[in-house]
This record gives sequence, structure tokens and C-alpha cells, in this order.
Amino acid sequence: MDSIEHRIRAWNVKYGQVWFERRNYAPAIKMFSKYIESRSFDIETPDGVFRNKRFIHYEKRKVLRLACGPFFSKLKEGDVIYMYPLRDDTIKISKEPPELLGVPLSLSKHAESIVSCLKQTQFKSSSPMEFEEAIKDATSFLGFESELIGGSGDTDVLLSANIGQESFKANADGKTSKSGKITDRQIDWISLRDHKEKNKADFVIVVGPGFSGGNLLERASEYGVSLLVTEDLVRLVEAHSRFPFTLVELRDLFAGEGNIGPQVDDLLAQNLSRRNLLEQFHIIIEEMQALQDRLGYFTFDSLAGREKLEELDIEPEDIDYIITLLKLPFINGIKEVSENRHILTIKIKDIANIFQQISDFLVKTAKKEESPHTLVEDIPKPKLERKLSSKYFEWEIRGHSIVALARQDKPYENYCPIDHFLTILEEVINTFEDQNVVNTSMIFAALEGQELAPDRSFRGKGEEYKIRMELAILEIEGLIKWTGSKRPIEYILNVPIEKLGIWSKQHINVSEG
Repeated sequence: MDSIEHRIRAWNVKYGQVWFERRNYAPAIKMFSKYIESRSFDIETPDGVFRNKRFIHYEKRKVLRLACGPFFSKLKEGDVIYMYPLRDDTIKISKEPPELLGVPLSLSKHAESIVSCLKQTQFKSSSPMEFEEAIKDATSFLGFESELIGGSGDTDVLLSANIGQESFKANADGKTSKSGKITDRQIDWISLRDHKEKNKADFVIVVGPGFSGGNLLERASEYGVSLLVTEDLVRLVEAHSRFPFTLVELRDLFAGEGNIGPQVDDLLAQNLSRRNLLEQFHIIIEEMQALQDRLGYFTFDSLAGREKLEELDIEPEDIDYIITLLKLPFINGIKEVSENRHILTIKIKDIANIFQQISDFLVKTAKKEESPHTLVEDIPKPKLERKLSSKYFEWEIRGHSIVALARQDKPYENYCPIDHFLTILEEVINTFEDQNVVNTSMIFAALEGQELAPDRSFRGKGEEYKIRMELAILEIEGLIKWTGSKRPIEYILNVPIEKLGIWSKQHINVSEG
């Protein structure tokens, strides 16, 4: 895979920017030509995603400049970075060569074609069949057995997910509009219900460029229909191409009623969280190697306590998963030399090669095309007057979700649907009524087997971040106070317990509509 290699100089760090000149100028111009011509793009880095960046091109001087202070100023002189196109609107910067990471340079051609068709055909009212075909291709890419039916008296696309006793079907209807808005009059709700019965479908989804409010949203809820904006379907396709969703995750998404945009945000946030751990894989291995070089071995406790891993918010459970993975016989990358003492038996480049061989074998065998955030904007760094227990430092309500910003120097954001937030808050209040302190594990235990929202159960470890995020927000608001304990992080009330409910009604419930 082609990339531009750049060794960081002192002034790159000082001014938070890099310049391509001399030998790298011509290759950079060729590789990044479409980004130079475009107005802006995003940069995906090991420290997060930074939005709306631009190249400055000094043609006469033959220099190409790129500034991103939040990333470049955190590097060290002598560090080597690799830059290459990732998507049409995103450039990737890594600290490992792309061929070592196994990172795709861009979306697969198949995914790019699907995205392009969805965006173009959603407005073609004169030829709605083209949009229906684009929906079929998109849902097939997501893993469904998708059948284009169309015609009078039936659904447009029938989606089948054959996953044993969890199997399900969904009807998908496409609606086009030149104006970009689908109105209540364009949807035959009774026919959608009839088509659902005819196909013995579990769910009904209407896909369109946008939906008007009012009666349409009420009717969608009344008839149990999910409304999926085309742009959200595009985001699902793009995310799936980088880190695939499971059909169980998509079933839970389609189980929603009315506007399912908040559920899409939630699913994408969980997907990004899993993908971020994958991207941090090599850092965990590096820390294993560092301990091994110093001690001759590493232990779980010594690895979990490494400052670098704590800074990246890597949980001990995730470290345990990676150790277990590398112990598998077909990898054999970790050996236990004595009780709780391990050694790394293979270099990271060879681990990467093993996974590449697995990928090549599976793709060849299945004869499939290789399947290779929520993007985070640059975030100003507010000065906090008190020490907080977590990396979260700011939050807001965005649509139907709570969005919390974390880690000021390497920013990222997490989403939590408002109804999930309120359910978790209820458990926090219940726990405080029984005892003086709360922590994440207590709330996790209370939520196991419960619903975060109607017909939406709590998914365990994959959603534990929502609990940590909520406790952090309550701390930011001064409602609870960190006791100073670290494992586990515990909180006590900072106000009378009644004020938690009052705060919720004033700042959360009111904004929900």
C-alpha cells in the first residue's frame, strides 16, 4: 500500500504542522490531489479524528502544508508517521506502515459504488426503482439476503437474516423526493402493514432522504414502522466496510419505531468503540514487549497498570481479551511461563502477517470481496477548576442523544440516547437510596437483564461506557463527587438525592422532544 512517510522535526511539533517538500512533494501532490482540490477533509489518527482540515499548497515554492495542532504538537522529534488516503473525505495518519497494520486505504470499490448510488438515486422521483435497487445492494452489503420485489401489492425489498433461532425478516420500502423530504401523504401505512403480514416480516423500514415531522412521526410509531434517513444508511455501509456489524445488532436497530437516527448514532458509537480497541492492539503489544525487555516477562497486573494504557482508557477486561486471543493455538503468540507470568513469543509484524493470512484464506474460500465514528471535531480545551475522576469534561444534547466529550488533549465523543440515559439515572438514584456510594459495577449489575428503553435490552460490556459517561456527567454538573478511589472509581452524593430528579426534568426531559 502506498503512503507518504514523514519523520517529525522539532518545528513540526512546535507549530503543529507538517510540510511536504523536496523528495516528498511530487508523491504527495499525486496521492492527495483530490484533497487539495476539495475544500476540506477529515484526518483519522491514533489520537482521534479531526474534522475540517485543509492543505495549503504553495505551488511556486513546491511545498504542501497541513496543520493539525491537536495531533502534530503531541508527537516527538524523530517520530515517523505515515499518511495515505482512507476515504474520499478522510486521510489516515498512522505510526505504522499501512501494510503492517493491514489497514485499507479506502472503502472497497463495492462500498463506494453503493454509497454513490444511494446518494444519487434518493432524489430521483421519476425513477424510484433505481433507489430500490440501491437499497437492495446496501442491505446485501450489510449481510442480509436481500430480494428486490417491488411492484404493486408488495414491499420493495425483502431482507432475510438467517441466523438460526435469531433469524428475522424485514420489509424495506424506498421513498424518493426531489425536495429531500418525505411527507405523510407519500406513505401508505395500511399497505405497509399488509405487506408485513404477507411476507411474515418482523420489521418494516422506510428509507428516504429525509422525513417531515408531525403526523408522519406519529403514524410511524402507530404502525410500528422504522424511518431510516438515506444518510444514516450510508453511514452504516461506510462503518460496516471498516468494522462489520452483526445481524443481531442490525435487528435491534430495525426494532425501533419512528425516527431511528438516535439508534444509528448509538450503534455507530459502539462500533467505533470496538474498532478503537482494534486500532490500539499494537500499543498493547508494544507495552507487553517493553515489560518483557525489562523484566523478562509480563503479568496481567503489570500490563494493566501501564500509564500509556490508562491514558488510552483501555479497560483491564479488554487487555484480558487480547491476551486470550494471542494464546489461541493458531496464533500461539503468548506463552505462560509460570503462574500469571507470560512472554510474547512473536513480533508484531508477524502477528499482523498471521491475521493477514487468515483474512486472505477466508476471503478466498468464501469468494467474497475483502471487508476491511462518528467523527470528532477539534475540541477547544476548557480549563477545569477541579480534578475530575474521568476523561470526560463536557457534554451536550444533540438531537435525541446525550453527547459527552472526553480527553481534552486527544478528544473523542461518546453517544447515549436520552431514554437510555434516563433509565441509567433511575438506577443511580435507586442505588443511592440504598447506600452511600455508587460505582460503575453496581449500576452495571442493576441493569443486567433490564431494558434501557421499551424492547431494547441492556447489552452488557458493550454499553458499560454509557454508565461511566453518565456518572461523569453527574460529576461535571456537581451532583455527585468522586471519593478519590481508583479501582473502582466511586462517587458520593454532592447534593440531596431529590435534586437528581429535579436536574433531570430541567435539563434532560425538557430537551427530549
